[in-house]
Amino acid sequence: MVAPLAAPMASSAAGPPPIPIPDVPSRDFMRPAQWETLFALLDGVLPSVRSAASLNSTSEDQDPDKDKDKDKGGSIILPEEEFEALVEECCGEGQGPEGPLSGMRDGKEKRGEMDEKEMEKEKAEKARRRQCVRAFLEDRPAGGEAFRGDCVRSLVGVPQRGKLALVMEVLGSHVGSMLLTGHWKPITSQPTPIRQAILQSWASSPLPALRTLAKSLVQMAQKANSLHSRFLHDLSGYSDIPSDWKNTESYPYNFIQIPSGGEDPYELSTDVLIVGSGCGGGVSAKTLSEAGHKVLVVDKGYYFPPSQLPMTQESASHYLYEGGGVLTSDSASTGVVCGASWGGGGTVNWSVCFRLQDYVRDEWASRGLPLFASAEFDACMDRVWEFIGASKAGLRHNARNQALMDALEVLRWKGGAVEQNTAGREHYCGRCHLGCNSAEKRGPATSWLPAAGEAGAEFIEGFAVERVVFGEDGRTAIGVEGLWTGRGQGGTLHGKMEERTQRRVFVRAKRVILAAGSMWSPVLLAKSGVKNPNVGRHLHLHPTNFVSGVFGKTDMTSWEGGIITSYVNEFENLDGHGHGVKLEPTCNL
Repeated sequence: MVAPLAAPMASSAAGPPPIPIPDVPSRDFMRPAQWETLFALLDGVLPSVRSAASLNSTSEDQDPDKDKDKDKGGSIILPEEEFEALVEECCGEGQGPEGPLSGMRDGKEKRGEMDEKEMEKEKAEKARRRQCVRAFLEDRPAGGEAFRGDCVRSLVGVPQRGKLALVMEVLGSHVGSMLLTGHWKPITSQPTPIRQAILQSWASSPLPALRTLAKSLVQMAQKANSLHSRFLHDLSGYSDIPSDWKNTESYPYNFIQIPSGGEDPYELSTDVLIVGSGCGGGVSAKTLSEAGHKVLVVDKGYYFPPSQLPMTQESASHYLYEGGGVLTSDSASTGVVCGASWGGGGTVNWSVCFRLQDYVRDEWASRGLPLFASAEFDACMDRVWEFIGASKAGLRHNARNQALMDALEVLRWKGGAVEQNTAGREHYCGRCHLGCNSAEKRGPATSWLPAAGEAGAEFIEGFAVERVVFGEDGRTAIGVEGLWTGRGQGGTLHGKMEERTQRRVFVRAKRVILAAGSMWSPVLLAKSGVKNPNVGRHLHLHPTNFVSGVFGKTDMTSWEGGIITSYVNEFENLDGHGHGVKLEPTCNL
């Protein structure tokens, strides 16, 4: 049975429809007392900061929830003068073109050029700005239900959650608290400054487990607050809807719908089954479909057309990425960002197209992979570049990227513009990782897979493959098994599971291509009984770190314009063997 995609809600001229996420999952994997211990720790990550004078405040519009822990030491209290100095610092030079931190941007900064009406307007804006910053500093994120719900979402699928529950249990006792914090009182009975000091001591502890715990808690708290803070949009000037949003048409996917009913798995057959709709799966689907093979592409993720994009950060974290946004290593030293919707990583990447460097190709060839040093590989790269339209044509640098280009000229460093997979279009989009509304980025969902569909390929979304099935010889893949979950009423995805069709599916195939990405392909092989000792090993990641700078009143709004259209490669080969770094602009979402 084949049915067209049902849109959750119709788009409007003003912007994409909201894409709700499911209700917060059950918290029963930890006891209530353990949760309170956790949130007390997170209080130390993002503490409320107040002035001593505010403790005596009786403002009629005071938020009653904001001060519920005030009398329990739930804030860091600063002298009035020090607090006001902090507010002044936060209200410094602009952080966005229209946000309350921006100041005047109409070319009339000099007071002598401003009339009385403009001066009154500036005065009122400064007062509003100060009040917003003051409220932001006084806020206690860990007390909010949205913040807490996001933490539950972050932990519910984490294998280490049992260990976390045990640590919270130990911290809840006097003896355990003494061992782990040096304080007899449990952390829930400690004031916020002590909670903060405990986390700081863990971060520099000689015990790796405590350092890992501290880093994990900080990452979880910052992520939850960035998604749910009541103040960040106002302070930054950020809007969930781009100013140039449009209702973009897209390829009309027809996804196979599995009928409900029956305890036996529903069976399908095809020539070539491709597990994964990302960059590897998309290229394979187009190539094999156009060669005349019957191709079926399946993915556990779902498709969201450009008219429903970009999503809010909360919805994008849930629907477009693995692990609610970031998969974290056991050591908490590395966070990995992986696409999880239809189109995989190609749906959320930033359009950047770097060709594989010669020194990398030579190294791989020297280790038994001669293809990478061949003309055949050059031809493959050329075909891909041509199809996705990767070039520097149409580039328009925003302020961040232009600053890097200017620096290259002044410092005489190596670098330049970056090729983009946008077929020569300008693609002035700063929210591609939340889903690209323009459909100008030629990722798998907008290029390879539609071409495969035109050549006869079929598609299934929402099919979580659980294992590859092998034939009698134990070596030849003959298909896959898994669980299909259909959309809810009206094409939505946030409803209760009992309101959606779920059925086990077996797909028989002459050939199976596993293109589930570097995170999931090894998992599927292991779950399928593959005993090769290389499965799950030899993964190498490119470490990424961030440096922020202030450029005075220059508008560096970090969510408008191409995200990475310039780069510096002066330092990418520091040892002569290809080890080094690239410098690239980014966005702050």
